Amino acid sequence: MPLAKNPPSPGDLRRDCICARCPTYNECTRKGKELLYCFEGKSACKLERYGCICGSCPVAKRKGFSGVYFCVAGKADVK
Repeated sequence: MPLAKNPPSPGDLRRDCICARCPTYNECTRKGKELLYCFEGKSACKLERYGCICGSCPVAKRKGFSGVYFCVAGKADVK
């Protein structure tokens, strides 16, 4: 019987998160070290939409999330 694959740890998810590379990520989000919007929900900061890279995020892809601007809209709907 194959071994069950362990779910990724929070550290793995933070390491793989690309939120900090997004054009919408700003000084406020950087200071707050905000990441993982698809899991943790929208930003506490005021954001201007300058582009979104959620669709190319390895975390979102691994979890099967679809959508964009999780930093503005909130966490992904889990299926």
